[in-house]
Order: sequence, then C-alpha cells, then structure tokens
Amino acid sequence: MPTLTEIKKEADQLSPEDKIILADYLWASIPQPSLDPEEEELNRRDEEMDTGKVEPISYQQFLKEVGRE
Repeated sequence: MPTLTEIKKEADQLSPEDKIILADYLWASIPQPSLDPEEEELNRRDEEMDTGKVEPISYQQFLKEVGRE
C-alpha cells in the first residue's frame, strides 16, 4: 500500500479537474457526524430544492403568502 507522501506526490500530478474529482470523492468518504433534528430538516429541504421537488420562493413572495405584506 502506498504511503501518504507517495499519494500526495501522485495527486500533485493530476489535472485540476481530476483533483476536484478526487477531493470530492475523499470528502464524501468522511463519515458525517449525526445531525440534530433541526439540521436534518434543513438538509432535507435543501435536497428537495436541489432536486427540483419543490420550488424556492422569494422573501417578498413568502411575506405575501403568509399575509404580512
């Protein structure tokens, strides 16, 4: 198995695009700490917006819909 120093030297030779792919892969492989319920809800809502399941609205539109404008 290569050492960390060897891996770093190899990574230095990668293209910028490949470095991004490698960094993303490594970041995703790190176990995430458990989230409190509020953070889980925020992440769920972010995911819904990212996937297009729900459409985000502006602050002004929100105020109008809750009768505050």
